[in-house]
Amino acid sequence: MASIIREPDSELRPQPDARSRHILEYDKIIAELSRHARSAPGRERCLALLPSSDLDEVVTWQTGTDDAVRILLERGQLPLSGISEIRPSVARATAGGLLNCGELLRVGAFLRAVSRLVKTLPADGPGERIVFGLISRLRTHNTLEQRLDAAIASEDELHDHASPALANLRRRIRESQAEVKESLNRIVRQHARALQDSIVTLRGDRYVVPLKAEYRGEIPGLIHDTSSSGATLFVEPMAVVELNNHIRELMGLEREEVERILSELTAEVSDASALLLADAELLAEIDFIMAKGELALQMKAMPPRVNDTGRIRLLAARHPLIPADRVVPIDFEIGIRFQSLVITGPNTGGKTVSLKTCGLFCLMTMAGLQIPAREGSEVSVFDQVLADIGDEQSIEQDLSTFSSHMRQIVRITEQVGPKTLVLVDELGSGTDPTEGAALAIAVLDHLRRHGAITVATTHYKELKGYALNTPGVENACCEFDTVTLRPTYRLLIGVPGVSNAFAISRRLGLSDAIIDSAERLMTEEGIRFEELVRSVEKSRVEAENLRDEAARLNREAKDAADKARAEAVKIDEKRKELLARAREEAREHYREAEEEVSRLIDEIRQGIRATDEQERLKAAEEIRQSIRSGRGRVENEIGRATLRGNGRVTVTNPVVGEIYEAPTLGFTGKLVEGPDKNGNCILSQGPMRVSVHQSMLAPPPGQLAAFASGAASGKSGRPSRQPRTGSSGSNAGSLTMDRRMHQGVEIMLLGQTVEEALANLDKFIDDSVLAGVSAIRIVHGKGTGALRSAVHQNLKRDPRVKSFRLGAYGEGDSGVTLAELQ
Repeated sequence: MASIIREPDSELRPQPDARSRHILEYDKIIAELSRHARSAPGRERCLALLPSSDLDEVVTWQTGTDDAVRILLERGQLPLSGISEIRPSVARATAGGLLNCGELLRVGAFLRAVSRLVKTLPADGPGERIVFGLISRLRTHNTLEQRLDAAIASEDELHDHASPALANLRRRIRESQAEVKESLNRIVRQHARALQDSIVTLRGDRYVVPLKAEYRGEIPGLIHDTSSSGATLFVEPMAVVELNNHIRELMGLEREEVERILSELTAEVSDASALLLADAELLAEIDFIMAKGELALQMKAMPPRVNDTGRIRLLAARHPLIPADRVVPIDFEIGIRFQSLVITGPNTGGKTVSLKTCGLFCLMTMAGLQIPAREGSEVSVFDQVLADIGDEQSIEQDLSTFSSHMRQIVRITEQVGPKTLVLVDELGSGTDPTEGAALAIAVLDHLRRHGAITVATTHYKELKGYALNTPGVENACCEFDTVTLRPTYRLLIGVPGVSNAFAISRRLGLSDAIIDSAERLMTEEGIRFEELVRSVEKSRVEAENLRDEAARLNREAKDAADKARAEAVKIDEKRKELLARAREEAREHYREAEEEVSRLIDEIRQGIRATDEQERLKAAEEIRQSIRSGRGRVENEIGRATLRGNGRVTVTNPVVGEIYEAPTLGFTGKLVEGPDKNGNCILSQGPMRVSVHQSMLAPPPGQLAAFASGAASGKSGRPSRQPRTGSSGSNAGSLTMDRRMHQGVEIMLLGQTVEEALANLDKFIDDSVLAGVSAIRIVHGKGTGALRSAVHQNLKRDPRVKSFRLGAYGEGDSGVTLAELQ
């Protein structure tokens, strides 16, 4: 990853001159940038930021700014507090000086800031992120950080535990001071009448008592001070002189220990000077880049595409120094179809703002700052950005407006080159209009021949004609509403400005006679030119209105199409919901009918003779089997509807002897022949035989899940199960076929006790496995959930069960469990 720290010789590259930067108010942007920096070194870098003419460097700077914006949006502010200016202190420590507590305190805060910032690195490393790359280059110094934290208490004090010796000395000082105070308090109590106040105070670093002057001899001691009136003497009683001397000695030792500790800490800072200075540079750069990101967010700016070919395309550009509620976005381009642009129009119409916006955005881009414009804007890098904007008439220098402007034009023509952006306001103004216009055309020609990208504003109609007739030169104007007599501040490229002097004067009340006289004084050529320009402007307005109307109709058509699509989606969802509800209702009806038949069979078994029972039972069983068959069709339809959401399940390799369904015929049977060369198969059910094409075969009811899983895994559409054999092959085969034809796929456990339900479920699973059924439906109801829980626990332990799940919407929800058998 390329470093973005400036090299010392970067100032040797060509730079936009200071005067042009000031005219374009670049310095105000830089001042605003510096306010976002969190540290003094970061602010210094902001204030020293100059545009670069090196394309690679500008691209790298822009990448860094964009990276800062993304970090701010994703993570918020980085922990950049505590970054002090430590370089002078480190330099003094390296030179042999002694650092004080305040300087060491700032070094400790700096090291803590480094540690906090390093912890913000992502777990997977910096990747391609420039800011994280800089953070990854920071080096912590935990030993020095902890040493300073433990030793420095404040700007001018060390902690007691900075060293064992210091802690011992301060403890002894406190004990001696307590002893002195106790002795003085006894003296105060014994000589209360001789004292001015019953207090103990300090003079210098020695404890004294305030003695009245008339009792001077009552307390023997040393007089250290006298009050301004002379009525009070501050006496150190002889009884505490030795104690005070001892305290003074201890304080001297304390100062020596403090100096020793500071010297030791200073030496450690000196030893770590290379690390500290490298980290200081990195932190200043990180703070500087993050300040650029914050400024971009404040201005709602975007990164421009950068080139060095002179192309400038600004989309919805907003001058950053105009309040957001007043700024009018402009579209601007140059260097693509033309290299010189002549902007005309009335005063206060926005010409100068357009000029400054173009120049300022170029300087900001070249400085690595994002611009407040729409995404897709493009800005070129230039060797020079030269501007002459504003009236600089000088009384002191005896310069007229024309002379002042001409002096700057001379400077510009001397410096102009192929990679120069020239911005000139009111070119040729301040002198005779004829000569001024001719001079302006000559200057524009000179700049164009030297390859400069030029934007000039003017009032001269001759320059409008020059732009119309000269290749590489284009007209532009700032739109003016003649109805309201107000500028719209919109820049229109390709359209020369219309002189609205007569219209404005008439609106303001000037006599028609005077205006008519003025119009007669205009030359016929001038009148024709103004009429041509006015006609072009009228056509442009009409075309713009038609374009807006077409855009409106296009938006309305798009909105109508979107609304229709949304309605279609709603209708489809409603249809699916109704179908699911209808299937669930059909399932419930079949279940109720089967329960009723089962009840009747139970009554028959209990209430009739054995001779008649078999025949009636057989009839009832046929009725129940018919109901089960109907319910199976419903279940199969539900299964197919569910599987359609994940893709259609087809039978890829039908096997003779297996059971298949022909849904279009409503027929389920055993495959007895096929498929032949045309793909036709023969299904048989009892005496009935039907021919159906292989593509129309589907898994039988109850085996959709097995076929679906087989299709998903790329296997054939045949359910996976092992063939069973027994001692009596024909009887076993007959029994298995009978089970396949009559075994249901659902068991009802509603109303049963847990013991009954589990016993019935065990037999049902046995029958299903024997019949080759691979998916079953267990209806246990919702209720308290006790039966459902018991069923699930049983299924978990059953080796015959491959997997199970609760029913989804349209399958019975949590009142049903769907199980797949081995």
